[in-house]
Amino acid sequence: MTIKLDKPKVVHSVASESDDRVWWYEELEGEILAFAQYCAKKSKTLKGDKRASAMLQRVGRTLNTLKQTSAMSTGTWQDLFTKRKDSDKN
Repeated sequence: MTIKLDKPKVVHSVASESDDRVWWYEELEGEILAFAQYCAKKSKTLKGDKRASAMLQRVGRTLNTLKQTSAMSTGTWQDLFTKRKDSDKN
C-alpha cells in the first residue's frame, strides 16, 4: 500500500529564482515543517515539549545557515529574504 502525500506549500524567495541550492533548501525546509506540524498534531506528548522544540529550532537554524551561505556565494544575499508577490509573477 502506497500513501500519496501532497506537496507542502513553500513560499520561495527571490534568491531561489537564480540559485538552485537555495530553492532546494527552501523545499527541504517546507518538508521538515510539514512533518513537524503532523507530529505535533498527532502526538499530545510533543505539544509543549521543550526538547522537541529545541531540536526543531536547531534544524531550522542549520537550514537557514545553508541558505545564507549559498546566497552569499552566488551574490543573491539581498534577495534571500524577499518574497515575490502574486502580482509580480506575471
